[in-house]
Amino acid sequence: MVATKHLALVFALALSGVAAACGGGSTPAPDTANDQKTDGSATDKPAETGGATDAKPEGDAKPAGDAKPAETGTGGTAATPPAASGKPSTNIRQSQMLEDIKKIGLAPDKLADLPKIGLAQKKKLMPLFQKALGYKDCNGCHVEGDFKAETRNIKITRGMWKNFVVALRDEKGGAVFCDTCHDGNEHNLNHSDKKALEKFMDEQYEDKLTRADKKDMECGTCHGDPFEGDIITKVWGIAKK
Repeated sequence: MVATKHLALVFALALSGVAAACGGGSTPAPDTANDQKTDGSATDKPAETGGATDAKPEGDAKPAGDAKPAETGTGGTAATPPAASGKPSTNIRQSQMLEDIKKIGLAPDKLADLPKIGLAQKKKLMPLFQKALGYKDCNGCHVEGDFKAETRNIKITRGMWKNFVVALRDEKGGAVFCDTCHDGNEHNLNHSDKKALEKFMDEQYEDKLTRADKKDMECGTCHGDPFEGDIITKVWGIAKK
């Protein structure tokens, strides 16, 4: 496979999309102003999360009039990419969060697109996003003080959910989740050695991931046909900052 295709895929995957995070003892309000209640709940207060990822509500957050989006993927801290820290790329693994998803009342292998999931269930998913990406608070995706503000990372989250979590499976056909690729790491790919990275993508993302629709897992699965390197902006239509 052409190395440039791998690098393009790596660039797209390296963006920390699946991180509509929430933590620090609170769960955020809906991630955008367009979120609708689809679960029939009579309140928009955060519901408690079961298992080890409980998130207790503190009430509705008040938007800050001059609030600005947090830096993409910071989670309140300055994360160090693998290339700078010398860490290797993160191997694909079996998700450790599938039971937590079931406790929320969702079937990991039959997930709907994120905007279609009920508000109460969506709020319970957010602590799992945070844990999977290693974020310390909600600001990996959300604007502090205004959780309804639309940010680029929120849009990327929807794209990652739809095109990876819903559309892909592990090598045995089992469900995948954010931690399948990230395993607690916001930056999960090391770009410093191009040859090593190309081999990594072959062995991990092509050989250890499959498609929910049973078709072949290949570059076009994510990049389309004809091949488009920039899936975030060109395929998903998410503008750059």
